[in-house]
Amino acid sequence: MITKQIILSQLQKSLIENANVNAMWLEGSDGTGSADEYSYLDIVLDVVDGFETDIFELLEKTLLEMAPLDLNAEESHQPLLKNKVYHLQGTPDSLFLDVTLQSESRGFKFTRENESEVPDVIFDKKAIIQYQSLDQNKLHQQLIKRLISLENTIKQKARAEKYIARGKFIEAIGYYQKFVLEPLIELLRIKYKPINHDYYIVSISKHLPKEVYVQLEGLFKNSSLEDLKEYRDSV
Repeated sequence: MITKQIILSQLQKSLIENANVNAMWLEGSDGTGSADEYSYLDIVLDVVDGFETDIFELLEKTLLEMAPLDLNAEESHQPLLKNKVYHLQGTPDSLFLDVTLQSESRGFKFTRENESEVPDVIFDKKAIIQYQSLDQNKLHQQLIKRLISLENTIKQKARAEKYIARGKFIEAIGYYQKFVLEPLIELLRIKYKPINHDYYIVSISKHLPKEVYVQLEGLFKNSSLEDLKEYRDSV
């Protein structure tokens, strides 16, 4: 059976010899030491500018030597940052390979205080992985802007309430998510885990106090118009 370690070993062998791959590391649960049998591989490669497509092709060739791909999807394509998600046929359903290629000129640095973003280094040929201290003033300014935006979003909760009153469940639950739950989650993160305020539900069970998480969980259990009416009547 193809395991995480087999995949990593084969990728390391293939990529470390390539002069256009500067570094390879894992993030997510492998970086924080919290991986379990359901965890996927969150792989990051630092690549010489202009060779991103070539490295994706090399990576895919290496994967195909192990097994066919039943998932090969480009998730995002930003300047200096590209992301694809793969899955090898015959491996556990949850064993996705979330691969990010960052161009060398991005010059990214990890923030020491951010315990949710920790690199598990596979190799680093050019001392690419660097750290910096949190810019408290910059974060403060970001949070002020977000609080204003979140306030304006929550003020529109009537978009959900009118569909509750109309008895239209799909519209009601959709707008309830957008104008109540999503801004509430970020507000709670700003209070308890400001450095990760934009993580939405990622690791939220770890980032919020248990009693707060349990209360929030209750709001996600609104699964009928009757439940939503109780929410509406309580605010």
